[in-house]
Amino acid sequence: MRLLHDKAFRMAVGVVLLSCAAPALADEPVQKSALNMVWDVALSPPYVFFLLIACSIFTATLIIERWTFYRKATGNTEDLLQQVKRAGSPTDALGFISAAPGVAAKVMRATLQAAKDGCPADQLENVAQSASTKELIRMEQYLPQLDSMVTLCPLLGLLGTTVGMIKSFSIVAAIGMSDPTKLAGGISEALINTAAGLAVAIPALFAYNYFNGKKEAILMDLERGLTDLLLILKAPHH
Repeated sequence: MRLLHDKAFRMAVGVVLLSCAAPALADEPVQKSALNMVWDVALSPPYVFFLLIACSIFTATLIIERWTFYRKATGNTEDLLQQVKRAGSPTDALGFISAAPGVAAKVMRATLQAAKDGCPADQLENVAQSASTKELIRMEQYLPQLDSMVTLCPLLGLLGTTVGMIKSFSIVAAIGMSDPTKLAGGISEALINTAAGLAVAIPALFAYNYFNGKKEAILMDLERGLTDLLLILKAPHH
């Protein structure tokens, strides 16, 4: 929880900095100067800006992949159970839900297939649990990497900012404060890395929490559906 607060604090600071800078960037000369500054930062060792660009592409790829996966993983468990209840046997039930989308449908099909193959009723729960575990692994895939981007990108931005500040104060140590604009320009360049890191981490944080919420909702729905399915399969007429 403390880590989450730290992330939220760093991101809030970044949003404030960007919002304060937005009016100034509305002027065309300032925009050109800002673009030149960003390019200078990108070409400055240790090339943190390029690392953040790579992280942004990686993060966007993960978000698109997980969004596509979870869109297909959601299903209507209640409707599946109604179709199973209307079926007279596991074979008929398999036919009814053979094309149903979603994680719950996959687990139910695996359980019904086991029942069709003659699996004892007291073993069906183990079959359902095994199938659920396989689907859980698929649902959690890439989420740790997305969570790593939430933490890594602000730290990379902070690294670039720290290096930039060191360079700026090295200039002050060499020439003094005779030209404050050089110090101000150096600090501005240093903060670009922090802003870039936050720009990648903020969407990653929202996406990570959203996908985690989808995963938990699917699992809860699946658990309720499997409980009812096992009761149906253990009933005498099945």
